[in-house]
Amino acid sequence: MEDFHSLLILMVVVWLMGKLFRMLKFPVVFGELLGGILVGPLVLNLIDPGSFTIKILAELGIFFLMLHAGLETDPNALFKGSKKSILIAIGGVAVPLIGGYLVSQYLGYPLVKSLFIGTAISATSIAISIRILKDCHIRNTSFANKVLGAALLSDIIVLVVFSAVIKLAETGTINAYEIIFLITKVIIFFSAVIFAGFKLSKYAKRFFKNKGFTLTLVIAMLLGFIAEWIGLHVIIGAFLAGLFIHEELLEGKTFRKIEDRIYGLSYGFLGPIFFTSLAFNLDFGGIIKAPSLFLMLFAIAYLGKFIGVALFSLVQKIQPIKSVLLGLTMNSRGTVGLIIISIGLQYRIIDQQIFSMLVMIAFTSTFLTIIFMRLLKGRVRFKYARRR
Repeated sequence: MEDFHSLLILMVVVWLMGKLFRMLKFPVVFGELLGGILVGPLVLNLIDPGSFTIKILAELGIFFLMLHAGLETDPNALFKGSKKSILIAIGGVAVPLIGGYLVSQYLGYPLVKSLFIGTAISATSIAISIRILKDCHIRNTSFANKVLGAALLSDIIVLVVFSAVIKLAETGTINAYEIIFLITKVIIFFSAVIFAGFKLSKYAKRFFKNKGFTLTLVIAMLLGFIAEWIGLHVIIGAFLAGLFIHEELLEGKTFRKIEDRIYGLSYGFLGPIFFTSLAFNLDFGGIIKAPSLFLMLFAIAYLGKFIGVALFSLVQKIQPIKSVLLGLTMNSRGTVGLIIISIGLQYRIIDQQIFSMLVMIAFTSTFLTIIFMRLLKGRVRFKYARRR
């Protein structure tokens, strides 16, 4: 295998960085990104950034990461999510999205690029939010439930907007009718898949009893194909497949077995290859040449998310200190945001300079969130849920 040595180097670096960042209690994904910087063209140049094998595996990584994001999302949360989580999600997406769009337009960027930048800085990472809450020992609280409900809804909103931006990039034009039609398609697609997942639960167990993992892959690929067929991106189908195969659809043991295998593929092999390969496209020179642009976009991303979440929390009479913590926690960025950024580079919506800035914004935002949460968590009294 021509690229086997590159793959070996990549996996050794992934393993070492994973050990280091777990010890430091920071998200492993950013250790993988740092590993890509070290072995990629920016530093040691041990790996060919044009490697066909790594590109294919990274593409599969995107698919499996979105599939696992759906699996770890409880579809019941969509229906049980409190009104507070809904408004927090809206505030957390709307303010940075609009702010990123307006700043980009002010800087003279075209419409599609401006909308994409606003969308990319609006995502919240559910996985990293969960890790931060666990590390702060507040996972089993009503506060955590608000964070995760809002993070789930914000990612869904971001994916809908992302679909519209990709459609605009492909066609060059999009009007109000097309936007409404696209949103309608997404709502119908989401609703139909989730409804089918609940309705088919009494029949599904026997089909998933043997070869359940293979059937999961078939469903994910089928929904990915349907998503592309109706004009959406394949990652929407992968995410929905994860929502479809929820724990109530299967026996708990079967679901956990499938989820463990998808997790292993996503975060043990394919996902790390995707995250490390992101570093191959980083251009720190572009950031150094335009520090004011980076600081402006970072301010819009971090403060926009913070203000939007905190403001919509205060309006709902959530305590000021908890509103501040909500604004901080929702600033964790990772999987979905990085996937969206990488697709933007693939579609040539953004260039390497903006790509690099958006990746570093995700890294810096999450780093600051972890630091602030560790400093402030002791000042709040959390209400813990009762364990059965």
